[in-house]
Amino acid sequence: MCVCHMLTPVAACHIDIALVVDCSGSIRDTNPPGVDNWQYVIDFMVDLVTSINVGEDQTHVGAVSFGTQ
Repeated sequence: MCVCHMLTPVAACHIDIALVVDCSGSIRDTNPPGVDNWQYVIDFMVDLVTSINVGEDQTHVGAVSFGTQ
């Protein structure tokens, strides 16, 4: 069993991550001009998943969405 400490690089840890994604209209309906909050959500998820080792015997990532888009 791998034990991850505060000083262990995140990519070296085997963890389970669940992303709960709000896809409702409120994500985009309140955008200031020139800002796309939905793109911020997508960019965050992509950055997170590409910064860790995802695999069957490594970190697991799941996502669930709610709302409508």
